[in-house]
This record gives sequence, C-alpha cells and structure tokens, in this order.
Amino acid sequence: MSVELYSPSGPGGTNASLQGTTVGGSKPLHRFIRAQPKITGIIVLVLGSSLCIVSISITPSSFQHVRKVMLGALFIICGVMYILTEHHPTKKTVTISLALSIVTVLGSFWTVLYTLPYFAHFHYNRDYSEYNVTDTEEVWSLYHEAMEITVETIFWVYAFVGAIIFIVMSALAGAALRSTKSQV
Repeated sequence: MSVELYSPSGPGGTNASLQGTTVGGSKPLHRFIRAQPKITGIIVLVLGSSLCIVSISITPSSFQHVRKVMLGALFIICGVMYILTEHHPTKKTVTISLALSIVTVLGSFWTVLYTLPYFAHFHYNRDYSEYNVTDTEEVWSLYHEAMEITVETIFWVYAFVGAIIFIVMSALAGAALRSTKSQV
C-alpha cells in the first residue's frame, strides 16, 4: 500500500511536488504489518468465538464436539497473537504467530478431513431408523438431521476459510522472517 503526498513548495503553495511514501516502513517485519494482522486477527477471533459458542451450546452433556471447541480456541489464540503482533512487531511475536498459524492449519485440515466422511455417509443414517415410529416422530427426526447437517456444514466452512487465512498469514510471516536473516 503506497500513499502519494503533495507538499506545497512555493510561498503561495502553487508548485506542488509529488512524494511517494510506503506505509509501514521498509524493514522486513514491517512487510508483515502491511498485511494488517490486526484486522485478520479480529476476523479470526470472531470465527473462533462463534465456533466455541455454538459447539458448547449444542452439546451440553457430551464431548462429541471437542475438536470444534479446540479449533475455536486455536482460532482465538491466533487472533489475539495477530493483534499483539501488529502492536509490537518484533521477530519473536512474528515467529510465535507463524508457529501458531501452522498448528491451526493442521487442526483445520484435521477437522475438514474428519468431517468429510460424515457428509459422505449422512444419507445412510436415515435408512436404518426404527420402523415402529409415528409420523410426527419421523418428521421431527428429519428436522433434527437437517439441523445437524447444516451445523456441520457451517463448521466445515469455518475450518476451511480459517485454513486459507492461516496459510496466507503463514506465508507472509515466513517471508518476513526469511528477509530478516538476509538484511541483518
């Protein structure tokens, strides 16, 4: 992102000259700041908190959605670290952001790959229902299944979008850390 500034050079301000300035500086760690990790951190915080809140609210007694709560916690931790990295851009904070991003990418891929067989075999679950049910129970059972597949789809999209965000931020952090070695 670059900014063009006009400065008046004459006494009346009529001879304006064009100056080019790069926002964020030319240091290697400031190149990571150009990606605006604070905004990315806020987006990831929203994704992570929604993952945690919905996972906890739909499973009050079982530990079936623990992987989603853990993924949400990873999203929240990475979001906080991105915000801290923009406020204090040191080599240490960028390295921690990179490490957490890699772990979260692995967790996101694990969640996506764990959920895909559930989508593939979802329609087989209905074939083995009991035959001694009333029409009302069957209708409510179908509603429950539709809600369940919808929530799983939302979680899958969150994990997939989060993985893309973290891959991009990992690449930017890696490039910033690599260029500090060559410049120091």
